[in-house]
Amino acid sequence: MEQQGARPAPHMSGYSGPPAAPETRERSSPGWRWFIGAVVVLLFSAFICSTLTYRAAFDGPSTRWVTGDAVALIHLDGVIAGTGSVHAGIITPEYFANQIDQAEADPSVRAILLRVDSPGGTVAASQEIAMDLERVTKPVVVSVGDICASGAYMVASQCDEIIATPTSAIGSIGVIAQIPNVAGLLDSLGIEFTTLTAGEYKDAGSPYRSLTETETALFEEYIEVPYREFIRIVAEGRSLSEDEVEEMATGWIWSGMVAREMGLIDSIGTYNDALDRAGELGGIEGRPRVVTYREPDYTGLLRSLIGFGAQLERFGSFDPDADAIRRSLPR
Repeated sequence: MEQQGARPAPHMSGYSGPPAAPETRERSSPGWRWFIGAVVVLLFSAFICSTLTYRAAFDGPSTRWVTGDAVALIHLDGVIAGTGSVHAGIITPEYFANQIDQAEADPSVRAILLRVDSPGGTVAASQEIAMDLERVTKPVVVSVGDICASGAYMVASQCDEIIATPTSAIGSIGVIAQIPNVAGLLDSLGIEFTTLTAGEYKDAGSPYRSLTETETALFEEYIEVPYREFIRIVAEGRSLSEDEVEEMATGWIWSGMVAREMGLIDSIGTYNDALDRAGELGGIEGRPRVVTYREPDYTGLLRSLIGFGAQLERFGSFDPDADAIRRSLPR
């Protein structure tokens, strides 16, 4: 029985239907795959950036879903340095100043909780952040995580109170300048550098030769200045004499329990204890509300997603003279 609507089969003998169209195959080009991959990456990057912008708009100080007095939480995580990105674990004075400014300008913020987990960093950047804390009008309480050492302790010493756990690493008051010397290795490989300078000490600290006695004396004199500044800053911030701080300024770190006995911190406690204390100093009754201020880094995020961030930073900082200076910076 013939189905309704079915096309009747032709009665021609030997008919096998209309001739099939010739099959054409295009050779796939690797360039198209790269292009499609790049488009996907860019679209994904745009989505991430849009999401961060949306979150920053609702997390910023100008827009609040809830009301009431609050404590501003500022993180000091990673290495302190003059340049870098918070997304790469670098805390710069500019980033910290921006966080402080937002907390100071926020009328709902009554106190600041500085959560520190940092081994320190360069002396100049640490001192700049410590100086910024001197202008803060609201109470600042430090909550130490794993470590608050060297430049990070310089910063913490300028706050109203420091609270750490019994096993937190505290202190490391001191300055270090490391100058590598690979001259022996280069000699064994038959590699020789010819250095031309205008200025007797222009290549002082070069990793390609040993320091002279005069250069060693100059570097020792150089690090003595930030060392004395470190002692002065801690003494003023902790209400100690410079002689007392100098006795502790051996570069060693102590546990939270020992640091409390030495007067380097105020009490033993957790993050929640520090939060409650910040609320108390800010005159907040009950559990304080916590606000944070996010700083999205669109350029750093895009470079990281594409995968060229490390390479660009490496090539962008290829300056032998600048690299030698960075290596010898006191910290």
